Amino acid sequence: MAESGGEGNIKVVVRCRPLNSRELARGAKPLIRMQGNQTILDPPEPGSAQAQASSGRASERKTHNFTFDKSYWSAGPRDEPGYCSQETLYNDLGIELLEHGFSGFNACILAYGQTGSGKSYSMMGYGADKGIIPLTCAELFRQCDERHAGDSNVSFVVEVSYIEIYNEKVRDLLNPKNTGNLRVREHPSLGPYVEDLSKLMVRSYDEMMTLMDEGNKARTVAATNMNETSSRSHAVFTLLLTIKRHDPDTKLDTEKVSRISLVDLAGSERANSTGATGQRLKEGANINKSLTTLGKVIATLASASDNKKGKKKGEDFIPYRDSVLTWLLKDSLGGNSKTAMIAAISPADYEETLSTLRYADQAKKIKNKAVVNEDPNAKLVRELKEELEMLRARVAGSSGEDIFDVNVPAEKQKVTYQAKDGTIRTVTKAELQEQMEASEKLMQSLNETWEDKMAKTQEIHKEREKALEELGITVDKGAVGVHTPKKMPHLVNLNEDPLMSECLIYQLKLGETMVGHVDSQKSVAIRLSGETILEEHCYFDNKDGKVMLCAMPDSVTILNGKQISPGQGHRLWSGFRIILGEHHVFRFNNPEEVRKQRNRAANKSSSLQRSVSAADLEAGIVEASTRPHSPTGSSVDLDGNDVDWTFAKREHAFARLGLDPALDNLPDEDLNRLFEKITKVKTMRDHIAKPRPESSLSQVMDSLSQGIDDVWSDSGRAFDAYTDDTSVDANGTPDFEGSAKEARDQLENQRVEFESRLQAIGESSETEDLKAEKQQMEHQLKLIRNQMKRIIDARARGEELDKMEFEPTIYSAKQLRLIRKVLDKWRAHRSFSMAEVVLSSAVVIKEANVISKELGKDVLYNFTIAAGGSLAKPTSSVDTIAGLDEFGDVADPTLASATQPSVAIKVLDKHNNAIYLWSLDRLQQQLQRMRNLTVFIDRPSYSQHFSSEEPFYNSPPPLYSFIGNALVSLAPVSRRLSSTSIVPIFCRYTAEAIGSCRIDLRILNVAPPKRHPGSSASTRSSSPLPSPTPNGHKPLSVGSKINFVLTIDSVKGLSPHDFSAVHLQARLASFIGPSVTAEEVFASSVVDLENASLSDLKFRRTFTIGATVKTLTHLREGYAPIEFFASVTPTYLERLERWDEMREQRIPSTNGNGAHTNGTTSPSSQSPRPSTQPMRRSETEFFMEQTHDVVAWVQLCELGPDGKYDPVPVVTSGGTDPGTYTLHQGLQRRIALHLACNSGRQLPWSELTRVRIGNVRLLDPKGRLHDSTSNPLVTLPLLQRQDVEFKPDGTGELRAEALWDSSVHDSTLLNRVTGANQKVMLQLTWSVAVDTCAEPVQFSTDIAITIQTRDARPPSKLMTFLGSTKILSKTSTVFHVRLTPPLTRSAKDLWRLDTAEKYVRGEEALGSWRPRGITAVGDYSRLVTMERRAADVQAVRVILGSMPPKPPTQANSMVWGGEGLLRKSVDLWQKKFGHRGEIVLRQEPEEEVASSSSSKVFDTESINSLKLVSSTKPIPRSDGPTKKGHLSILLDANLNAWERRWFVLRRPYLHMYAHSNELEEKGVINLNAVNIESNPDMEMLLGVS
Repeated sequence: MAESGGEGNIKVVVRCRPLNSRELARGAKPLIRMQGNQTILDPPEPGSAQAQASSGRASERKTHNFTFDKSYWSAGPRDEPGYCSQETLYNDLGIELLEHGFSGFNACILAYGQTGSGKSYSMMGYGADKGIIPLTCAELFRQCDERHAGDSNVSFVVEVSYIEIYNEKVRDLLNPKNTGNLRVREHPSLGPYVEDLSKLMVRSYDEMMTLMDEGNKARTVAATNMNETSSRSHAVFTLLLTIKRHDPDTKLDTEKVSRISLVDLAGSERANSTGATGQRLKEGANINKSLTTLGKVIATLASASDNKKGKKKGEDFIPYRDSVLTWLLKDSLGGNSKTAMIAAISPADYEETLSTLRYADQAKKIKNKAVVNEDPNAKLVRELKEELEMLRARVAGSSGEDIFDVNVPAEKQKVTYQAKDGTIRTVTKAELQEQMEASEKLMQSLNETWEDKMAKTQEIHKEREKALEELGITVDKGAVGVHTPKKMPHLVNLNEDPLMSECLIYQLKLGETMVGHVDSQKSVAIRLSGETILEEHCYFDNKDGKVMLCAMPDSVTILNGKQISPGQGHRLWSGFRIILGEHHVFRFNNPEEVRKQRNRAANKSSSLQRSVSAADLEAGIVEASTRPHSPTGSSVDLDGNDVDWTFAKREHAFARLGLDPALDNLPDEDLNRLFEKITKVKTMRDHIAKPRPESSLSQVMDSLSQGIDDVWSDSGRAFDAYTDDTSVDANGTPDFEGSAKEARDQLENQRVEFESRLQAIGESSETEDLKAEKQQMEHQLKLIRNQMKRIIDARARGEELDKMEFEPTIYSAKQLRLIRKVLDKWRAHRSFSMAEVVLSSAVVIKEANVISKELGKDVLYNFTIAAGGSLAKPTSSVDTIAGLDEFGDVADPTLASATQPSVAIKVLDKHNNAIYLWSLDRLQQQLQRMRNLTVFIDRPSYSQHFSSEEPFYNSPPPLYSFIGNALVSLAPVSRRLSSTSIVPIFCRYTAEAIGSCRIDLRILNVAPPKRHPGSSASTRSSSPLPSPTPNGHKPLSVGSKINFVLTIDSVKGLSPHDFSAVHLQARLASFIGPSVTAEEVFASSVVDLENASLSDLKFRRTFTIGATVKTLTHLREGYAPIEFFASVTPTYLERLERWDEMREQRIPSTNGNGAHTNGTTSPSSQSPRPSTQPMRRSETEFFMEQTHDVVAWVQLCELGPDGKYDPVPVVTSGGTDPGTYTLHQGLQRRIALHLACNSGRQLPWSELTRVRIGNVRLLDPKGRLHDSTSNPLVTLPLLQRQDVEFKPDGTGELRAEALWDSSVHDSTLLNRVTGANQKVMLQLTWSVAVDTCAEPVQFSTDIAITIQTRDARPPSKLMTFLGSTKILSKTSTVFHVRLTPPLTRSAKDLWRLDTAEKYVRGEEALGSWRPRGITAVGDYSRLVTMERRAADVQAVRVILGSMPPKPPTQANSMVWGGEGLLRKSVDLWQKKFGHRGEIVLRQEPEEEVASSSSSKVFDTESINSLKLVSSTKPIPRSDGPTKKGHLSILLDANLNAWERRWFVLRRPYLHMYAHSNELEEKGVINLNAVNIESNPDMEMLLGVS
């Protein structure tokens, strides 16, 4: 802490100037009187010229008295007794200012007053009458020279700066180059300062005055009515005084820095008084603004000083930053400074003088707290030195109360002194000496240099290591904590609790290490507790790497189970067990010995024979097999089990039994233990004698049930011969009785066999097969159950159904695999469906391009095909690292989550030089926003709410665009083969090769699966084991791990005219397959083609993959794409645009098969396009459109304390609000879906096939949606049980539940607590399989949730009494489902879907441009074929090259055998499998369409097999119910069951509730096609009133 100067008020003085010539000319009289420190202001005489010139009412003028620190009268003659000269002002303020500066305080003097009141005269002076600033500077340099001459250890450095504040701008008056406005900044410790301000060092008074004169000449002055040389700016002259002191005792250099600020403020003025106009008026306004702010600051500081307590928050705000002047004077006003203020007043101006005096009266209330600007360490050293000198003086002095003799001890001598706080203290001389010694030590530690501290630290470190070595603990370099020694022999403890074993380490140093009792008075190194531990129990002798154990007389020392006799040394080997006393069990380890044995074992395995020399035998360096046994005759094999406490104690018990067969001498405790163990051995023998049971599992379970789980089946850690662990060595395990060992081995083998079988089943593909068979059987069982239910329902209705026979089909695992493979292959052929989408959506593309053209957006949209999986929407990982996600994710959830090829929109963003893809759904959303722009473009009041750029581009656009990929086959990797190939880089937009690269897949090693000995292979025939390939390479098996290196280099063909920067990346899913749990992307460095070449683009990565069933399938059949990204140029975008236009210039031509092809010619040679055919369906389609209304209730359930999933409350605020789910953090959740439809079996749904959720967004209180980084939809696992019910009242219901783990979204919005008035929006979609539809019916809705803490309470029911708020248990959404026949039934009818010729307003601006047609689908099919064939060729070349050459055969046999094989190969090559015909996609109608349409035959079978196309639309919620009331509804006509329900009519739907509170909705009825019948006679018959 810096030394404090105390808290004091600002010193304020007032100085009154004499009357000037203007005032004398108009006959003004003085209005100021001064009496001591009082200043009295009298009002002007009524009717005088002064009174008329003064503003305000005359009644308000009165006499005012003010009291200040000093009141200086300078208005009279100089010889007047009370006259204040410049010297008087300097003596009162300047000298005190210098004293504060030399003490290290900040100081400030500021002059304030109206224009022409003498501020500059007081500060600077005039002529011979020098002001405070010159006098202070002269005295400053004089004292600096005088103090330096008196003490050579003190030096002074003076720096000056001079600024003016003119029109709220800061100018440097000492540097002519800094003519501009300087910026004012604020530092946390330095406070406000001026950036780039010149600070000039001066060495004398003359240099300083020269700089000051130059600054004064540059200062802004002007003439006004009140002053001919009025200062039009505020001037701040700052002296920076640095006092450096060198302490010869401590050899420390200390510094004190003092900042002395001398401020000359511009004069306050009134416009009517000064007569200012134009520039002068603007200057005056800025001057008054800064002075007004200064007044506010002074008033606020004065108010705070008057009453610091009881202030409300916000009342203490001080507006320093409202003006540059107050900002710079922040420390001087109420801060770290000793400040004085000179209030210069005029004697004849009543209003201005009164304002100045009030100003000064407030300023004197401000309190400042100045501190010495000194280094804390230097201050501490200085204070300690002063305290030490004071203590020495007190000890040496004789100022005590009594004079003591020299023989009187210091504890009885009393010394009285005065403390710093003024109190008188009496202490003994001994206490003073103690304080002095403590201060000397502290002083000495502070004076230590860095080198001295380092040397002392190293010395202490050596002493600590030496002390630890004496304790038996070594500290190696780089190791943290106590660890197992690597060289020194040692003992480790063994405990009955495994967690307490090997926690103590006792090192055996060279020489003797004595073991004794903990309370032994003798010198022992290892101290143990216990009654059986003697004072000197035993000792270890370590010589020449050999350790001997010697027992002392009467000590209990057990080695390997046997007690050793005293006086005889026993050689210790690693692994020996030592028991000292009754309870202390240790294991001996010798790391050097183990290391030597391992080296000898390795040398022996590498050579066939080994000889042992006599020297080795003498030295005892022999192998475990030739080494003599220990005295106990026990040994430990290298492959044996670890040694623990139970082993050592059991060994001791057996040794005692063997040494003394007479059991009478054994204690009762040992007898009981032996009896228990012998009983277990007998039981085990009886168990082994029985025939082996059928199941190993049952035998293991029987054994465990009999309690055979004790020490006989213990298994420790396996010995690792490749580590430095020395816990187990080659000697020391006892050999038990054969029967007991065999029993244990038998039980262990059975356990290992059972575990191996379980692992083999889990790792093989049989698990997947069993799951598939189980699911297929359950599905068949479900179909049987449904069929039986239909029969029962039909019989209940009295109906007879024909053909009710149903035979379930059961497939084997092999058949199921083949069926799945065929279905996956067939589903991959999406050319027909994609062609339908392209042709039917062409008008959407055209309209989007027309709008972008009209609004001048440099962007073009067209069709392309997006591959599924990782290439669905490839995104550069470099873009993500650069912070793309910080500004909102532009990922398309529909496109990014696609697993199959789909139609996408290619966006040529020429505005941002980028290419990216949109899904068709997103384009339609953006198109609606484009339409809004065109509608409201001429209405600024509406268009200001729409973004003119966001609907057309991605915001922000990607920095690197996806330009193509290289495809490599993974088949060689599945065969453990390395491959190197040149792979073409195909462009996904043009289906052409744009470059090539070299891809090297180098296999490093393959770790085989871990198999336990004794495990048996599975006997199922449906899952064959992998067999070696013809080339001798065994394929990868399940459970193995493959380690390979991927290297990509030699990139060629990418032109710098098209791309400015290029990089590539690989995905983990490309090598593992779609089963990857967490996707990882590995990118190369970006290569700038302007400064580097393509040869610098390289990539190298090592992958380690664990082989699972799905991974092996992907490696055998899959491909790995390498993605290339680049910053594209406008040239490349124009080339793609021209390519699309040329691709659509089609000429109808006929190939050999009669199919039309699309050629490319010039426009002049293009034949006229046939006239557009009308949009109509085929004549054979007699299906009508079906409409159904489906109501979906969604519940979110959380796991409750009772283990059940309870629905969470849903808070809704009105009829249009669907509600907000209230969730808790960290709980398991489920989504329960309940669908209901009044169509009954007309909508024959069977099951819920998929539930997906995602697209997380934040809805703020203002209704704005903010995108999140978690946009892709996540598929949720469905529970097996689904309830499908068609009720007798004609309704159908479907119930299903899905598991939802919100952590898979990796979204902060779902992990944290939702803020107040905020909601988290999610998109929930589900698919329902309907028998009459070709594809599952898709439903989609948005749900709102709020996340609360886990212990948050549910919403209060009191909310339901406020307004229209309700608390529900579920939300409901009504969907309108349309089932329509397909527009096309074959490729011949595709022309009926073409919307490219539909007219769009303004399409003339597009010229000859046309949207892509079915050529986009054909180009994609051709691209997939080309790149896969290229990859397959390279893979086959690698596999064939790895085959060994065949042995030479006879020429004739080779010819005959080769001819037959060749002919067979040609026959197989020419044979075609699958469908004989070829589906040809046509965009133009055939010529014979019109003539052949009338000759078509009605095909009943094809119509019956026709599947419908579904579309869903959510119905908006309405808040205005038309009518409410109770009605009775017939639930079952057979039972005549009626129930009273509450109905609410919201046209056109009638909502049915269980009760009138409208909390539980039961159903929705569409009234559009309802007929209301009324029969009064029937009502009378039924008795209904």
